[in-house]
Formats: sequence, structure tokens, C-alpha cells
Amino acid sequence: MAYSREEQETSLVFDNSTGEWTVYSTVPKHIRKLANLTELFVLEYEDDRPIAVKGSLTEKQVSMKKERVYTDEQREKAAERLSKARNAL
Repeated sequence: MAYSREEQETSLVFDNSTGEWTVYSTVPKHIRKLANLTELFVLEYEDDRPIAVKGSLTEKQVSMKKERVYTDEQREKAAERLSKARNAL
């Protein structure tokens, strides 16, 4: 039986001694993305599709960068700078 939305989770645990992340997920969207990154060990199936997986990621496969949020004015200025740089070529 698939996990309800309230039961779905993804957890990452970092082992500093090995530099590896251990990942566990029951979120279908995350399972699909993780399958593109690494080989996963399927813990549970439902109708031939994984509903619970576990795997390992390297330190460089996980990023914790803060997403930048630009104001409309900042976006406009960046577009102008890019336009000038393209025209200079």
C-alpha cells in the first residue's frame, strides 16, 4: 500500500568520516530524481514501482545553496548588463 501524503518523507544523513550521504525516501517525486543520481536499493514495491528506497550520494551530489530571490528592479538591471555584454562582442 502506497504511503499517504502525511506519511511520505525523505531523509538525508551525512557521515563526515566517509563524506557520503545516506538517503531514504518514500516521496515519489524524490525517488524519481534520486534514481537519476545514484543506484537505489528498493525497500518496498507497489505494482512494480518503488515506494520506499535507500541509497548513497557523494558529498558533491548534495547542495545547500540558498536560492537568490531578485526584485523586479534587480532583474531589470541584470538584463541590461547582459544586453550590454552581448552587444559588446
